[in-house]
Amino acid sequence: MLTEHGIYTREREEEIISAEWVSPAFRPRWIRFFYMLSEQIYHRAWRITSLFGRARLIQIGMGAPADACQVIPNGIQYERFCDIPLKPDDGWVDIGAVVRMAPIKDVKTLIHAFHELSSRVDNVRLHILGGVDDQEYADECYELVEQLGVRNLEFTGRVNVVEYMRKLDFTVLTSISEGQPLSVLESFAAARPCVTTDVGCCRELLEGEEGDDFGTAGFYVPPMYREGLSRAMERMCSSRTLRETMGQIGRNRVNAYYRHERMLDDYRKLYSDTADQFGLNQFGLER
Repeated sequence: MLTEHGIYTREREEEIISAEWVSPAFRPRWIRFFYMLSEQIYHRAWRITSLFGRARLIQIGMGAPADACQVIPNGIQYERFCDIPLKPDDGWVDIGAVVRMAPIKDVKTLIHAFHELSSRVDNVRLHILGGVDDQEYADECYELVEQLGVRNLEFTGRVNVVEYMRKLDFTVLTSISEGQPLSVLESFAAARPCVTTDVGCCRELLEGEEGDDFGTAGFYVPPMYREGLSRAMERMCSSRTLRETMGQIGRNRVNAYYRHERMLDDYRKLYSDTADQFGLNQFGLER
């Protein structure tokens, strides 16, 4: 059984292409090697899971048997977030980004976009919540803030997201690559709408998939598109009513489709079916 939370080969390909220390002549060979590994695993696995429908189609397109592929979405502990009160209207719009300080999260584009937003919108603040994965990249982000003279931006480091959510009006995610981001689901559970890049299943989370009639819970833009990101954040800043409406849509969607209990039930059934298929007991030993 293979549980794939992103598309492994796509993520490795992006890393290899962007790695300056990898010889250009060697990159195609290394990428082909990872695709070969995935193809072999896809063909040998009895069941293959993904987080959303588009990822399943990508797996099938890369050689996975369609009848082996199954979607099991992420789930979050809804009760931890659903009772967080909305931030009182204090004349400021507070934006949160729950991200690791790493290149794949593209914090630099977020900083540029917020700088542009601040030139057009008064009383807006950005809170970047998360630890440092890449110290060199983090230092470059801190330096960029200084170079641009960005005001009202805070790097909080690691925080209790449940508690900090009380201070936020909406959240933003600027990743270059994602699967099904938990930060978006948690923001929705707290009735905070989102602005995201169009990566992974962010579009589906914002707009819903087939059979989901809840509505739209935010805006998405292409990755690394700072002007579009700035405009989307400006649109979200323009109306508290809009934010509250979209936030409630997001909360309803998470409650219906992305609860932790539902995810666990789906995996328990999958493990049980796999054990039965191969005659194993609960400890992975032959019966």
